[in-house]
Amino acid sequence: MNSKERKRLSEEKWRKATFKDGVIFAWVVADNEDICLKLLQIILPELNIANIVKIRNEDSRKKNKIFHGVRFDVFAEDEQGRMYDIEMQIANNHDLGQRISYYQSNLVSRSVRQGQSFVSKVDTYVIFICDFDFGKQGLPKYTTNLVINETGEVIDNKEHNIVLNIRAKDFSSLGYEVNAFLEYVKSNKISNQLTKNIDDKVKELKKSTERKKSYMVYEQELLTREYYAEQKGLQKGREEGKKEGRKENIIDSIKKLDSQGYDKKQIIDSITAVTAFTAEEISQCYDEIMVK
Repeated sequence: MNSKERKRLSEEKWRKATFKDGVIFAWVVADNEDICLKLLQIILPELNIANIVKIRNEDSRKKNKIFHGVRFDVFAEDEQGRMYDIEMQIANNHDLGQRISYYQSNLVSRSVRQGQSFVSKVDTYVIFICDFDFGKQGLPKYTTNLVINETGEVIDNKEHNIVLNIRAKDFSSLGYEVNAFLEYVKSNKISNQLTKNIDDKVKELKKSTERKKSYMVYEQELLTREYYAEQKGLQKGREEGKKEGRKENIIDSIKKLDSQGYDKKQIIDSITAVTAFTAEEISQCYDEIMVK
Protein backbone atom coordinates (compact mmCIF):
# COMPACT_ATOMS: atom_id res chain seq x y z
CA MET A 1 0.00 0.00 0.00
CA ASN A 2 1.55 3.29 -1.09
CA SER A 3 1.25 6.67 0.64
CA LYS A 4 -1.40 7.87 -1.80
CA GLU A 5 -3.63 4.90 -0.99
CA ARG A 6 -3.10 5.36 2.76
CA LYS A 7 -4.05 9.02 2.45
CA ARG A 8 -7.19 8.12 0.50
CA LEU A 9 -8.27 5.58 3.11
CA SER A 10 -7.58 8.04 5.94
CA GLU A 11 -9.60 10.74 4.16
CA GLU A 12 -12.49 8.34 3.77
CA LYS A 13 -12.39 7.29 7.41
CA TRP A 14 -12.34 10.93 8.55
CA ARG A 15 -15.31 11.69 6.32
CA LYS A 16 -17.31 8.79 7.79
CA ALA A 17 -16.17 9.23 11.41
CA THR A 18 -18.96 9.83 13.92
CA PHE A 19 -19.12 10.21 17.68
CA LYS A 20 -18.71 6.43 17.88
CA ASP A 21 -15.16 6.76 16.56
CA GLY A 22 -12.86 6.50 19.59
CA VAL A 23 -10.81 9.55 18.66
CA ILE A 24 -13.84 11.76 17.94
CA PHE A 25 -15.46 10.60 21.18
CA ALA A 26 -12.41 11.48 23.27
CA TRP A 27 -12.01 14.90 21.66
CA VAL A 28 -15.66 15.83 22.15
CA VAL A 29 -15.92 14.60 25.74
CA ALA A 30 -12.56 15.95 26.92
CA ASP A 31 -13.01 19.35 25.27
CA ASN A 32 -16.49 19.94 26.64
CA GLU A 33 -16.83 19.75 30.39
CA ASP A 34 -20.63 20.09 30.25
CA ILE A 35 -20.92 17.01 28.04
CA CYS A 36 -18.51 14.99 30.20
CA LEU A 37 -20.37 15.97 33.37
CA LYS A 38 -23.76 15.13 31.89
CA LEU A 39 -22.55 11.73 30.70
CA LEU A 40 -21.26 10.84 34.15
CA GLN A 41 -24.47 12.10 35.75
CA ILE A 42 -26.74 9.95 33.59
CA ILE A 43 -24.53 6.84 33.70
CA LEU A 44 -23.98 7.09 37.47
CA PRO A 45 -27.06 8.95 38.81
CA GLU A 46 -26.63 7.45 42.28
CA LEU A 47 -23.43 9.48 42.80
CA ASN A 48 -25.13 12.88 42.48
CA ILE A 49 -22.06 14.34 40.78
CA ALA A 50 -22.20 18.13 40.96
CA ASN A 51 -19.01 19.26 39.24
CA ILE A 52 -16.00 18.10 37.27
CA VAL A 53 -12.82 19.65 38.63
CA LYS A 54 -10.37 17.95 36.25
CA ILE A 55 -10.78 16.58 32.76
CA ARG A 56 -8.29 15.59 30.09
CA ASN A 57 -7.29 13.00 27.53
CA GLU A 58 -5.07 10.35 28.97
CA ASP A 59 -3.62 8.25 26.16
CA SER A 60 0.12 7.79 26.73
CA ARG A 61 0.77 8.26 23.03
CA LYS A 62 0.39 12.02 23.51
CA LYS A 63 4.16 12.03 24.09
CA ASN A 64 4.72 10.50 20.67
CA LYS A 65 4.85 13.05 17.85
CA ILE A 66 3.12 10.61 15.52
CA PHE A 67 0.08 10.53 17.79
CA HIS A 68 0.13 14.19 18.83
CA GLY A 69 -3.43 15.31 19.52
CA VAL A 70 -4.90 11.82 19.11
CA ARG A 71 -5.97 10.25 22.39
CA PHE A 72 -8.63 7.83 23.43
CA ASP A 73 -9.64 7.52 27.06
CA VAL A 74 -10.87 10.54 28.99
CA PHE A 75 -9.90 11.09 32.62
CA ALA A 76 -12.15 13.10 34.92
CA GLU A 77 -12.29 13.90 38.61
CA ASP A 78 -15.33 15.22 40.45
CA GLU A 79 -15.68 17.63 43.37
CA GLN A 80 -15.41 14.78 45.89
CA GLY A 81 -12.15 13.46 44.43
CA ARG A 82 -13.74 10.44 42.76
CA MET A 83 -11.94 9.52 39.54
CA TYR A 84 -13.31 8.35 36.20
CA ASP A 85 -11.87 6.93 33.01
CA ILE A 86 -14.21 6.78 30.01
CA GLU A 87 -13.56 5.22 26.62
CA MET A 88 -15.43 4.28 23.48
CA GLN A 89 -14.52 0.75 22.35
CA ILE A 90 -15.68 -0.31 18.90
CA ALA A 91 -13.57 -3.35 18.05
CA ASN A 92 -13.90 -6.46 20.18
CA ASN A 93 -10.30 -7.54 20.68
CA HIS A 94 -11.35 -9.92 23.48
CA ASP A 95 -9.13 -8.09 25.97
CA LEU A 96 -11.62 -5.79 27.68
CA GLY A 97 -11.04 -7.40 31.07
CA GLN A 98 -7.34 -6.63 30.86
CA ARG A 99 -8.05 -3.09 29.65
CA ILE A 100 -10.38 -2.49 32.58
CA SER A 101 -7.68 -3.70 34.97
CA TYR A 102 -5.09 -1.49 33.27
CA TYR A 103 -7.23 1.65 33.56
CA GLN A 104 -8.12 0.90 37.17
CA SER A 105 -4.43 0.54 38.04
CA ASN A 106 -3.76 3.91 36.39
CA LEU A 107 -6.48 5.57 38.46
CA VAL A 108 -5.19 3.98 41.67
CA SER A 109 -1.64 5.08 40.84
CA ARG A 110 -2.90 8.61 40.28
CA SER A 111 -4.61 8.71 43.67
CA VAL A 112 -1.45 7.41 45.36
CA ARG A 113 0.65 10.06 43.62
CA GLN A 114 -1.74 12.64 44.98
CA GLY A 115 -0.94 11.55 48.53
CA GLN A 116 -3.78 9.10 49.13
CA SER A 117 -3.11 6.12 51.39
CA PHE A 118 -4.96 2.85 50.79
CA VAL A 119 -7.12 3.59 53.85
CA SER A 120 -8.47 6.80 52.32
CA LYS A 121 -8.51 5.48 48.74
CA VAL A 122 -11.06 7.28 46.59
CA ASP A 123 -13.65 5.51 44.49
CA THR A 124 -12.50 4.95 40.91
CA TYR A 125 -14.78 4.26 37.95
CA VAL A 126 -13.83 2.77 34.58
CA ILE A 127 -16.56 3.16 31.97
CA PHE A 128 -16.49 1.51 28.55
CA ILE A 129 -19.08 2.25 25.87
CA CYS A 130 -18.88 -0.77 23.58
CA ASP A 131 -20.13 -1.61 20.10
CA PHE A 132 -20.27 -5.28 21.08
CA ASP A 133 -21.92 -7.38 23.77
CA PHE A 134 -19.21 -7.80 26.41
CA GLY A 135 -21.33 -10.00 28.69
CA LYS A 136 -22.97 -11.99 25.87
CA GLN A 137 -26.38 -11.69 27.56
CA GLY A 138 -27.96 -9.00 25.40
CA LEU A 139 -28.03 -6.58 28.32
CA PRO A 140 -27.42 -2.84 27.85
CA LYS A 141 -25.20 -2.59 30.92
CA TYR A 142 -22.72 -4.82 32.75
CA THR A 143 -20.85 -4.15 35.97
CA THR A 144 -17.96 -6.08 37.50
CA ASN A 145 -16.84 -6.41 41.11
CA LEU A 146 -14.27 -8.20 43.23
CA VAL A 147 -16.04 -11.29 44.56
CA ILE A 148 -15.12 -14.11 46.96
CA ASN A 149 -15.69 -17.12 44.70
CA GLU A 150 -16.63 -19.51 47.51
CA THR A 151 -19.32 -17.30 49.06
CA GLY A 152 -20.30 -14.81 46.37
CA GLU A 153 -19.61 -11.96 48.78
CA VAL A 154 -18.68 -8.69 47.04
CA ILE A 155 -15.53 -7.01 48.36
CA ASP A 156 -15.66 -3.23 48.42
CA ASN A 157 -12.27 -2.22 47.02
CA LYS A 158 -13.73 1.08 45.79
CA GLU A 159 -13.10 0.07 42.17
CA HIS A 160 -16.15 0.16 39.92
CA ASN A 161 -16.37 -1.01 36.32
CA ILE A 162 -19.26 -0.26 33.97
CA VAL A 163 -19.60 -1.58 30.42
CA LEU A 164 -22.41 -0.18 28.26
CA ASN A 165 -23.55 -2.22 25.27
CA ILE A 166 -24.90 -0.19 22.35
CA ARG A 167 -25.81 -3.44 20.58
CA ALA A 168 -28.52 -4.26 23.13
CA LYS A 169 -32.03 -4.33 21.68
CA ASP A 170 -33.60 -2.56 24.65
CA PHE A 171 -32.05 0.32 26.63
CA SER A 172 -35.21 1.22 28.56
CA SER A 173 -33.97 -0.32 31.82
CA LEU A 174 -31.29 2.39 32.00
CA GLY A 175 -33.67 5.34 31.91
CA TYR A 176 -34.59 7.80 29.19
CA GLU A 177 -31.38 9.84 29.05
CA VAL A 178 -29.00 6.89 28.84
CA ASN A 179 -31.40 5.29 26.37
CA ALA A 180 -31.25 8.40 24.18
CA PHE A 181 -27.46 8.60 24.46
CA LEU A 182 -26.87 4.97 23.49
CA GLU A 183 -29.31 5.26 20.59
CA TYR A 184 -27.34 8.29 19.38
CA VAL A 185 -24.03 6.42 19.62
CA LYS A 186 -25.57 3.50 17.74
CA SER A 187 -27.42 5.37 14.98
CA ASN A 188 -26.71 9.13 15.31
CA LYS A 189 -30.36 9.67 16.23
CA ILE A 190 -30.84 13.02 18.01
CA SER A 191 -33.63 12.83 20.58
CA ASN A 192 -32.76 15.18 23.45
CA GLN A 193 -30.58 18.16 24.36
CA LEU A 194 -27.52 16.09 25.25
CA THR A 195 -27.46 14.25 21.94
CA LYS A 196 -28.02 17.53 20.08
CA ASN A 197 -25.12 19.14 21.95
CA ILE A 198 -22.87 16.19 21.15
CA ASP A 199 -23.87 16.18 17.50
CA ASP A 200 -23.21 19.92 17.20
CA LYS A 201 -19.73 19.45 18.69
CA VAL A 202 -18.95 16.57 16.33
CA LYS A 203 -19.90 18.70 13.32
CA GLU A 204 -17.88 21.62 14.64
CA LEU A 205 -14.86 19.42 15.29
CA LYS A 206 -14.94 17.92 11.81
CA LYS A 207 -14.65 21.39 10.31
CA SER A 208 -11.27 21.83 12.05
CA THR A 209 -8.33 21.41 9.67
CA GLU A 210 -6.00 20.90 12.63
CA ARG A 211 -8.09 18.04 14.02
CA LYS A 212 -8.38 16.50 10.58
CA LYS A 213 -4.62 16.63 10.15
CA SER A 214 -3.98 14.98 13.53
CA TYR A 215 -6.55 12.30 12.79
CA MET A 216 -5.18 11.54 9.34
CA VAL A 217 -1.55 11.41 10.48
CA TYR A 218 -2.59 8.93 13.13
CA GLU A 219 -4.66 6.80 10.72
CA GLN A 220 -1.94 6.76 8.06
CA GLU A 221 0.62 5.69 10.64
CA LEU A 222 -1.70 2.89 11.75
CA LEU A 223 -2.17 1.73 8.16
CA THR A 224 1.59 1.76 7.62
CA ARG A 225 2.21 -0.31 10.74
CA GLU A 226 -0.54 -2.76 9.83
CA TYR A 227 0.87 -3.13 6.31
CA TYR A 228 4.39 -3.91 7.51
CA ALA A 229 3.08 -6.24 10.21
CA GLU A 230 1.11 -8.10 7.54
CA GLN A 231 4.14 -8.31 5.27
CA LYS A 232 6.24 -9.58 8.15
CA GLY A 233 3.61 -12.21 8.88
CA LEU A 234 3.51 -13.32 5.25
CA GLN A 235 7.30 -13.57 5.15
CA LYS A 236 7.31 -15.60 8.35
CA GLY A 237 4.66 -17.88 6.87
CA ARG A 238 6.71 -18.39 3.72
CA GLU A 239 9.80 -19.18 5.78
CA GLU A 240 7.89 -21.65 7.93
CA GLY A 241 6.45 -23.21 4.77
CA LYS A 242 9.91 -23.63 3.31
CA LYS A 243 11.13 -25.19 6.53
CA GLU A 244 8.20 -27.61 6.53
CA GLY A 245 9.11 -28.54 2.96
CA ARG A 246 12.71 -29.15 3.96
CA LYS A 247 11.52 -31.23 6.90
CA GLU A 248 9.56 -33.43 4.50
CA ASN A 249 12.77 -34.00 2.55
CA ILE A 250 14.60 -34.91 5.77
CA ILE A 251 11.91 -37.46 6.62
CA ASP A 252 12.25 -39.00 3.18
CA SER A 253 16.03 -39.16 3.62
CA ILE A 254 15.72 -40.82 7.03
CA LYS A 255 13.39 -43.47 5.62
CA LYS A 256 15.68 -44.10 2.67
CA LEU A 257 18.83 -44.42 4.79
CA ASP A 258 17.01 -46.63 7.30
CA SER A 259 15.93 -48.96 4.50
CA GLN A 260 19.59 -49.21 3.49
CA GLY A 261 20.56 -50.44 6.96
CA TYR A 262 21.94 -47.21 8.48
CA ASP A 263 21.58 -46.93 12.26
CA LYS A 264 20.33 -43.76 14.00
CA LYS A 265 23.77 -42.22 14.55
CA GLN A 266 24.82 -42.86 10.96
CA ILE A 267 21.60 -41.31 9.67
CA ILE A 268 22.04 -38.21 11.83
CA ASP A 269 25.68 -37.79 10.82
CA SER A 270 24.88 -38.22 7.14
CA ILE A 271 22.04 -35.67 7.07
CA THR A 272 23.73 -33.02 9.25
CA ALA A 273 26.70 -33.14 6.89
CA VAL A 274 24.61 -31.92 3.95
CA THR A 275 21.82 -29.79 5.54
CA ALA A 276 21.39 -26.90 7.96
CA PHE A 277 19.31 -29.02 10.34
CA THR A 278 20.83 -29.73 13.74
CA ALA A 279 21.49 -33.19 15.12
CA GLU A 280 18.73 -32.60 17.68
CA GLU A 281 16.17 -31.76 14.97
CA ILE A 282 17.07 -34.81 12.90
CA SER A 283 17.03 -37.01 16.00
CA GLN A 284 13.53 -35.76 16.81
CA CYS A 285 12.35 -36.52 13.25
CA TYR A 286 13.94 -39.97 13.46
CA ASP A 287 12.19 -40.73 16.77
CA GLU A 288 8.83 -39.56 15.42
CA ILE A 289 9.14 -41.82 12.38
CA MET A 290 10.46 -44.88 14.19
CA VAL A 291 7.86 -44.67 16.96
CA LYS A 292 5.20 -44.90 14.27
